[in-house]
Amino acid sequence: MDPLHHHIHTKKYHSEMIHHLGNLIRINTRNPPGNELEAVKYITKVFDKEKVDTIVLESAPGRGNLIARIKGDGSKKPLLLMSHLDVVGVEPEKWDHDPFSGEIIDGSLWGRGALDCKNSVVLWMMILLILKREKITPKRDVIFLATADEETGGRYGARWLLDNHFELIEAEAALNEGGGFGREFLGHTFYTYQTAEKGNIWLRLTVRGKAGHASMPGKSNPTLKVIHLVNRLIKRKGRFAVTDTVRKMVEVMSEAQRFPVNILMKQILNPILSETIISAAIKDEATADGFRAMLKNTVCPTVLRAGQKVNVIPSEASAEVDIRILPGEDSEKTLEDLIRIIGDDVDVEVLDRVPPTESPLDHLLADSIRKTMARHKPDSFLIPLMLPGSSDGAFFRTKGTVVYGFTPVLPMDDMGLAHAHNERISLQSLEFSLNVGLETVLDFVL
Repeated sequence: MDPLHHHIHTKKYHSEMIHHLGNLIRINTRNPPGNELEAVKYITKVFDKEKVDTIVLESAPGRGNLIARIKGDGSKKPLLLMSHLDVVGVEPEKWDHDPFSGEIIDGSLWGRGALDCKNSVVLWMMILLILKREKITPKRDVIFLATADEETGGRYGARWLLDNHFELIEAEAALNEGGGFGREFLGHTFYTYQTAEKGNIWLRLTVRGKAGHASMPGKSNPTLKVIHLVNRLIKRKGRFAVTDTVRKMVEVMSEAQRFPVNILMKQILNPILSETIISAAIKDEATADGFRAMLKNTVCPTVLRAGQKVNVIPSEASAEVDIRILPGEDSEKTLEDLIRIIGDDVDVEVLDRVPPTESPLDHLLADSIRKTMARHKPDSFLIPLMLPGSSDGAFFRTKGTVVYGFTPVLPMDDMGLAHAHNERISLQSLEFSLNVGLETVLDFVL
């Protein structure tokens, strides 16, 4: 079938996409405090001008969420195009350029949110505008969703919407952030569609003891107890497990290689040989750590608090711990096992919980992604991906929505900049993103 996309002149939309992304980056939505409502107002104004139906939902003062919809003929269930408006904080003095300038420098658009994920916001925004302007009536409603608060757990965004307004965003399938990017690996290019996310349990562990003078240290020093507790937790070996997503990912990546690399790579899924293969064959530390995180539950202490003065033993010390759990693993049992290790003399507070989730690898939406990528990048390979972290997609999967992370980005862009200094996206990636994203959506909804 000749895709309708080929009859749409997307070139005229590329500059508009860049314009809107620059403007959204200039709206400071650092979370906390978020202030996503200002971004919602901007997008609403654009949609109102085009007579696209919108609903603004404010979960708390300044915490804006936006829903927009292009009506289909009702013959098929809706597609949700989801994203978030908040961004993580910055250290401006460590950036080469103003993180909220939205400047174009050396062929890239700079600023916090350029990769995570105001680029997704603008991609879905442009697709709705194209559907409207080109007078396309899809078989499915196409729903645009831009939420607040994803970066700190979604309490004012996705979680709140699902609890209070699910009927407005209920869909068969969704496209989200967290996948679609290209990676060069062992001489081949792989593009991802994210099908799974690890869950999390965040704990605050508090130990109490007896305050005193540091010149007379005793056994009840809570700072020492917290140090010993953290050491016990990080020495715990997570159970090796292979999800459908990771199995398929490694199989496809192996099939792209020649003998003997193809055989050796498959041993990443072997619990006995996995660590040896990863350590010997994958030189990039971040990539190696990513493979390890996709094969085990992890425990990572991140925040330690104790004491106010160097010569005073405090009466209280605490550690905050980030636990990540694979899809298919029992979150309750994992927590119970950890509490046994922690012991009865420690106060345990659960700060946050997100369930581990996995979408089916094969769905009509996955077929649309495959077909589109085969047309645009025939020499590349498409692989499913598990996020070691989590996104708003996890909450929608628990409601039965098939969610794929797919915001196309070329390999030339470093996704590691998403929460780092000097975040930016190339104009070439934005053009690629619009062409591939639009064609994928049209293939699925027409």
